[in-house]
Amino acid sequence: MSSPSPLAGDSRPASQPTAVAEYSLGFLLADVLRLSRAEFRRQASGLRLTPALSRLLFYVDQKPGCSQAELATYLDVTSATVGRMIDRLEAGGFVRRLPDSADRRTFRIHLDTAAAPLVARMHEALVRTTDKLLLGIPAGEQAALRRTLQRMCANLTAAVA
Repeated sequence: MSSPSPLAGDSRPASQPTAVAEYSLGFLLADVLRLSRAEFRRQASGLRLTPALSRLLFYVDQKPGCSQAELATYLDVTSATVGRMIDRLEAGGFVRRLPDSADRRTFRIHLDTAAAPLVARMHEALVRTTDKLLLGIPAGEQAALRRTLQRMCANLTAAVA
């Protein structure tokens, strides 16, 4: 069972940043991610997929035709690791590799027909996880949180580019 976040009760005023307060946002985001992944694993326990394979299927579902290199970036693993993951999913009939028409060294990854019921169950588990994650948070605050997180991602993406 997952332990609660040690920073969840941090009541320091945001107007008084300290070195610890600056770091605490990163720790809090990491804790939310850790706890939400644990809850998703609990919700999706009957799917018999590793968390990494679930994430890969989610990305292929959301970005059909992405390359192995793109998946490696999304998952923050090496291309070789993604290749092995794709091998496993391909053997199960969940994904297929199609040649890229512009670059014969590249394959585009697509969901195969066997993936549809599995991905549907994954989405159901994700909805239950998200509902639990956002329990008691008003819709307006949820929308503001999404906008803020999207802006943070854009800030960091621009910094890397």
